Amino acid sequence: MNPFELFKNMNEIKSQAEAMKAKIATIRCTGYVGGNMVQAVANGNMEIESITIDPEFAKAENAQLLEVMVTSAVNTAIKNVKDRIQEEAGQTMAQYGLGL
Repeated sequence: MNPFELFKNMNEIKSQAEAMKAKIATIRCTGYVGGNMVQAVANGNMEIESITIDPEFAKAENAQLLEVMVTSAVNTAIKNVKDRIQEEAGQTMAQYGLGL
């Protein structure tokens, strides 16, 4: 795309960026570990909203493994959010003939 065309469309691009920001704020992704024994939900701002642990698994003898599983679930949730944001941004950029 011609760079001057981008300048002509600056208001539209700004509007699209605001729409993208609002859409990202609504993204929620979950990371599951251990057959859903541990779940972490992250939002589009890369914040963890919740962690759910199966009560049967949340016993003292499982503490060390539980720590590893919570870490893994959180990292998976955040990775899923990043992937969704990149997907959404790629679709928006493609409208202007730009790629990520």
